[in-house]
Amino acid sequence: MPQFKTTFSFVSRYLKVVIVVFTLLIALSLAWNISNTRQETTRLAELEANTNLNKDRAFRLWATRHGGAYFKVDKDTQPSIFLSHISDRDVKTDSGKVLTLYNPATMLRDIMHDYSKLYGVKTRITAELYLNPENAPDVWEAQALKKLKAGAKTVKEITSINGKPYLRVMHPMPMEQGCLKCHAWTKIPVGGLHGATDVAIDLDKYTSIANDRILKLILTHSIIWLIGIGITLFLGRRLRDKDAILQTNKTQLSILSEALEQSGNGVMITDAEGIIQYINKAFEKINGFKSAELIGMTPRKMKSHLNPISLYENMWSTISKGETWRGEFKNRKKNGTVYWCYETISPIVDEEGKVTHYVGIVEDIEARKIAETHIKQLAKFDTLTNLPNRNFFHEKLNVQLLEAAEQTKLFSLIYIDLDRFKMVNDSLGHSVGDILLSMLSERLMDIKEKNLFISRLGGDEFSIITPLSDSITSIEDDIRTIQQCINEPFFILENDIFMTASIGIAVYPKDGTDAETLIKSADMAMYGAKIHGKNKHLFFEPIHGDFASETMLIENGLRKAIANDELFLVYQPKWDTHSNQFLGLEVLVRWQSPTLGFMNPGRFISIAEETDLIIVLGEWILRQALIKMVDISHVIGFVPKISVNVSPIQFRHDGFNTMVKQALDETNFPPQMLELEITEGALVHDPDMAIDKMNRLCKYGVTFSIDDFGTGYSSMSYLKKFPVSTLKIDKSFVDDIIDDPHDRAIIQAIITLADSFEINTIAEGAETQEQVAILQTLGCYAIQGYWHSRPLEYPALLDYFKN
Repeated sequence: MPQFKTTFSFVSRYLKVVIVVFTLLIALSLAWNISNTRQETTRLAELEANTNLNKDRAFRLWATRHGGAYFKVDKDTQPSIFLSHISDRDVKTDSGKVLTLYNPATMLRDIMHDYSKLYGVKTRITAELYLNPENAPDVWEAQALKKLKAGAKTVKEITSINGKPYLRVMHPMPMEQGCLKCHAWTKIPVGGLHGATDVAIDLDKYTSIANDRILKLILTHSIIWLIGIGITLFLGRRLRDKDAILQTNKTQLSILSEALEQSGNGVMITDAEGIIQYINKAFEKINGFKSAELIGMTPRKMKSHLNPISLYENMWSTISKGETWRGEFKNRKKNGTVYWCYETISPIVDEEGKVTHYVGIVEDIEARKIAETHIKQLAKFDTLTNLPNRNFFHEKLNVQLLEAAEQTKLFSLIYIDLDRFKMVNDSLGHSVGDILLSMLSERLMDIKEKNLFISRLGGDEFSIITPLSDSITSIEDDIRTIQQCINEPFFILENDIFMTASIGIAVYPKDGTDAETLIKSADMAMYGAKIHGKNKHLFFEPIHGDFASETMLIENGLRKAIANDELFLVYQPKWDTHSNQFLGLEVLVRWQSPTLGFMNPGRFISIAEETDLIIVLGEWILRQALIKMVDISHVIGFVPKISVNVSPIQFRHDGFNTMVKQALDETNFPPQMLELEITEGALVHDPDMAIDKMNRLCKYGVTFSIDDFGTGYSSMSYLKKFPVSTLKIDKSFVDDIIDDPHDRAIIQAIITLADSFEINTIAEGAETQEQVAILQTLGCYAIQGYWHSRPLEYPALLDYFKN
């Protein structure tokens, strides 16, 4: 069998050699004939040139021997001014006719002129010393005269005249005795080089003849080549085809073998019974087994016994039907280590459709699984206290609402805000504040036998979801237990720290049947506890209670605030610390109420969101910001880029996009200089709607940023779905960046994540040089905070730009 393969391989190579040699012979023959054809046409042109020059020389010698000729003077034949020095140039016959002398050069020039018009052959006389300026040599003739003077018998060259190829040939013209009559003044002796005659032959006609002959040569040679190749292929086709098939199979087998060996993924091939027949090097490296240890065995040798039986049943059911199965396994290496792998198992079938082998491709995904676990931990748990974070809290609350509705049960949502916690941070430092929060978290977790779901929402805010029950009689006991945990002194760094808290309670379904309503109810109750003097707990009462009355006052006052000119805007600059340059402004709203006094938006925005006021208020803020920035651009020479906060309720409003476009058009504010800041909560209500709205505004030129990134919902999935250009790192992470390595890790993770999606990051609340330096080290150069500038009213903003 090997000799048979070798024979066919030899025959195939032999046929290739025959074809190559035959092709080379045809090509050489064609090239030789083409070369001869071109040389022959050039020789014909030279023959024509020499013939013309010889005729010219014969005529010139004849005319010179006779001293020229006299012609009757008429309108076409006038005395030559160049022969005026000859005394007998003009004679008069007895009949009174005037005759003038034409020397050989003159006659020859006229004949050449007529010959050129008739036959296209350019012939002329030239010399270095001449009477007639028309005989002055051109550049080529001057060079040719030098060569004749140096002893050349003739000069010929193919040159271009007016872009066309010509063969130019020059013969010497010696001084004859008869020439002295007109040219004695040149002092050139008889026999000396008097001048030259040259002729220019148009090569286009010869090229055309040559091309016709070359085309015939190509055609005849091609026919001969095709006949020869056809005969060769016909005679050797079967042998060559068999050899080609063998070579192809061998090459493909070699490529496949190399590909399997060099693949980064592990590859295992088994027979139909699952007996291992092949593994590649990557498979050995992943599992730690050598090829000899697995060949002849089954994959059970790597079984970890940690996968559910249903996984194996599904796998065998799929591949037994001839289909490919993909899934994740926990396998065990030779050293006993369990690892995650992603496997793709494909059956190989024969011509009859019967499974003969299985090919398994194994990818070690242990590192990815670890990363996913870490990300999930960061996404669901607070890094400081290990309590569930805001994301996890929302998930749990939504699940609790569904279960409560299904079982017709009650539960309570408790909001806790530590009183005067800022004083601890300011007086004892953020590190002490972090220790206090961690200690409080441990205390709250110790009461988990009550089955309370405790989470940290951020800063010093905590929430508790109580278990489902038929009544709320036990909530007061839970509240007292919680207050005892908080009121018990915290001994930190030899300091006894006493804390209290304001606690608000909302009960499902009385105070809300959805997450948003229940959260607002608990938050309002907590706020009521604060305005009642702190260190209290209050149940939400929508009608009675002072905190509800204040809510009514704020709502009523806010309805009049826009018309009464009580609202005003402030502008906080954003700064690039890396390039030390201005980036833009965030527009913020403030309210100077004549009855309630000065209020930050934290006190009235949530109330505005409960009514239709947020729609009116949001439009007023946007329009005023655009108008002010257009005005200020006339003073500072450019339009600053601004970012305007958008409430989730405002964003979801049907007329939001139309309102934004109209405001931009009416104020002539460039859309590309407007950035809308939305929270993650605005995106989760109806993602498809949010994507459509954002894409439409982005096409118009507006950009979007996500505010308070990392404190809301599951954020990472939004980055690949929504057209976001900037992530704003929440102030709560920046506050403790100096002392808390967990906050630094979160910020670093956000920056790395944003970089991978080519999204910018900006840190809010940067107040110290030390915070800015750490942010720069982490790769966040854009900052916003008191370190650079507090929010500025319009006059102060003008001074900011002037300075």
